[in-house]
Amino acid sequence: MYPLIASARILFRTALLIFVVTIVIGILNGMDIWQPSHNMLLTHVHAGTLGWITLAVLGAAMLMFGGESTEDEVRQARTLAIGAAAATVLYVIAFATGTGIFRPITGTIVLIAIVWALVWVAQRYARSDRTTPQLAMLLTMVSLTIGAVLGVLLGLLIARGSLPGLSTETARSLAGAHPPAMLIGYLILAGVAVTDWLLKGPDGRSGRIVAWALFIAGIVVNLSFILDVEALIQVATLLEVVAIVIYLVRMWPKIKPSAWTGGSGEDFARMSILFLAIGIVLLVNVVRLIISGELDPEAGTGPVGVLLAFDHAMFIGVMTNALFAVVASTWGLGDNRISLWFVNGGLTLFLVGLFADIAILKQIGAPVMGLALLHGIAVYYLATGRAETALTR
Repeated sequence: MYPLIASARILFRTALLIFVVTIVIGILNGMDIWQPSHNMLLTHVHAGTLGWITLAVLGAAMLMFGGESTEDEVRQARTLAIGAAAATVLYVIAFATGTGIFRPITGTIVLIAIVWALVWVAQRYARSDRTTPQLAMLLTMVSLTIGAVLGVLLGLLIARGSLPGLSTETARSLAGAHPPAMLIGYLILAGVAVTDWLLKGPDGRSGRIVAWALFIAGIVVNLSFILDVEALIQVATLLEVVAIVIYLVRMWPKIKPSAWTGGSGEDFARMSILFLAIGIVLLVNVVRLIISGELDPEAGTGPVGVLLAFDHAMFIGVMTNALFAVVASTWGLGDNRISLWFVNGGLTLFLVGLFADIAILKQIGAPVMGLALLHGIAVYYLATGRAETALTR
């Protein structure tokens, strides 16, 4: 049996269960039949980004860096998996209950787990073949750690109204960098790392350029918000666009029409790459609107639907497709056409509805996408209960 498959299973199964929370809130909100409270919206976001995506990304990292492992290393990986899963469950509960200081406390616990995961990945990277996806995964974990630190600062600022030793303006700048750090610095790079690994992209200089360009772009975005230098957002966006164009060209043999099978695990990875391209187009639009003053994300004024479309293109289009692909490929599942086409068909309607502010498309797309996601969760949760795996990497 693959050495760390048990640890990866813990992470994926916990992630899939937490994802149900995100989906149920999303369906009801997307159909406009329930307006969630602010606490529930934050639960929706964090159950998705940390409960589903981050736990599953760590599971993918354990598969990517698993290789040969001693019994002690297997035990250490299992302890990390259990610790990360438990910390994340507490964090999601903290958002759902809205209990003030409990959020930064549980956020700090999650941060400890994330730093632990970063150290683990760095150690495994040092003794790995250091392939392009392995480099991208290491940089992903660094970006995640930066975003997590900023998230704890944001939690403290909300709970206390200030950060010790910092002016109000500096505190708000640091805290305000958390959302873009997670969206741009972390999720895009994570999507590249996972899809490159699954589709076995060509190893070489271009792949490393993509990984480093996306990582640097994330850092530049952080600095733009912390230092309040608008021009840096444009620099970061240019880096993102160039990197993704290079990535699309590099992966073209893997994503061209003749490469698709119709519903395999690899097709989910191909769909993830397509949404990387869509996401970058949406990001350019978001930046354009912010620079022109038409959109103010902090105040929630202007065409906020464009920003929400970018968010969901990253969360579902890029990351959920990529992580479903990991599960399907690892546990040797056959075609899952229902999840592949209904999730992404519903998502497309939902994104168009958000972008163009057409309520009916959003109201149709949300339940189609959500129900197909629930179907996928059921299929993959049952699959991850099996001890055997088809993983041969």
